[in-house]
Amino acid sequence: MNAKQRNKMAMFMAVKNVFGTYPTELNLIKALEGFIVNFNELVARIEAVHQIQQGNTTGARQLKLKEEAEMIDATVKLAATMYVYAQVNDMPDLQARCAVSASQLERMPDEKVRTTCQNVYNEAVQLGDVLADFGQTVEDVTQLKKEIDDFSALIASPRSAIVTRSQATKELNSLMLEANDLLRNKIDKLMELLKTSQPKVYNTYLAARVIVDLRAGMKVEEEE
Repeated sequence: MNAKQRNKMAMFMAVKNVFGTYPTELNLIKALEGFIVNFNELVARIEAVHQIQQGNTTGARQLKLKEEAEMIDATVKLAATMYVYAQVNDMPDLQARCAVSASQLERMPDEKVRTTCQNVYNEAVQLGDVLADFGQTVEDVTQLKKEIDDFSALIASPRSAIVTRSQATKELNSLMLEANDLLRNKIDKLMELLKTSQPKVYNTYLAARVIVDLRAGMKVEEEE
């Protein structure tokens, strides 16, 4: 990454953090929810491509392992909660579907572990907020979806199969333009709908959208 791209990536990460901090408020707008998933996938792909651009394929592998570990951890916690809920409420079918462990998931191929985690998430969505008394909130369910999306972005896209640094540099430019376009032409517009109803979320998002010159510590640009 050059200096301009590093600054823009810092902005992307700040925006991603806002999305992770206010999932309930942001999910009030259905279309916005989908765009946020797309944006998080793009950021994950940018991180992976950057590792390859640096000649660090080991780093790209480590990033995938990190995302997988976070997804598995969130899945196991949610599955364990639903297992107990199913046992208490005499729901043997649900209990069987939630009988997963970290060791089982870790041994699965990428696509199978993603699908298994997605199935656990789907079961949790069906139950809604009844799991709160058992230690897992709606926010925990939303967090699992984010972990699944981040992992999926690293394994599902053919763009991740980049073998040379020169190809990675071209791919990085394309991904950053795509992420920036998604923010400017879709997410920014829909965030305006929260200006009155969710002013804290709206203002935090605006602050995150400012691009800062990391070399000099000065604001150099702000997205419109």
